[in-house]
Amino acid sequence: IRSVPALLGESDVLKAVQLLPGVRGGQEGTAGLYVRGGSPDQTLLLLDGTPVYNASHLFGFLSTFNGDAVNHVELTKGAIPARYGGRLASVLDVRLRGGDMQQRRVQGQVGLLTSRLLVEGPIVKDKASFLVSGRRTYIDVIAAPVLKALNDKAEANGDGRFSPRAYFNDLNAKANWRVTDRDRLYLSLYGGED
Repeated sequence: IRSVPALLGESDVLKAVQLLPGVRGGQEGTAGLYVRGGSPDQTLLLLDGTPVYNASHLFGFLSTFNGDAVNHVELTKGAIPARYGGRLASVLDVRLRGGDMQQRRVQGQVGLLTSRLLVEGPIVKDKASFLVSGRRTYIDVIAAPVLKALNDKAEANGDGRFSPRAYFNDLNAKANWRVTDRDRLYLSLYGGED
């Protein structure tokens, strides 16, 4: 996913999945999945086993899945198990990384569209770990001078002011506890705003 050429430098899970056989993206730049002729609402999107109903940001240009935090992506296009509840087209199961149990790591990236930061490390070495990943766009900050100039001109002409806000942010967090060699317990959190 990280090696696929990306829109404005953003690695995107849904864009990478659209390159698979039998999968087609929607209109140019949008994040919808059309799997074997099914519509996007016929695909179940899961993040650590929890349904995600609106999986895109920025009017459909980017997905809500932060590529830095993703560990595993599985697309089921046929013979969908009954536990997924009767979806007709497919199931996309996205799993987050559990965090590094050995050492703390911090990585970040400043791109043309967004900035990202990921922090991970052990809570108890070899027993429990955490991962926190955040992403925010700054289109609203870049556009602020342009909007101010437009509003100043509108006020001078006696027209009304407008204040559109176009930005998004994501927060992924996961705590992972290795109870035994065969059992793990994890708590996963996603928060986002458009």
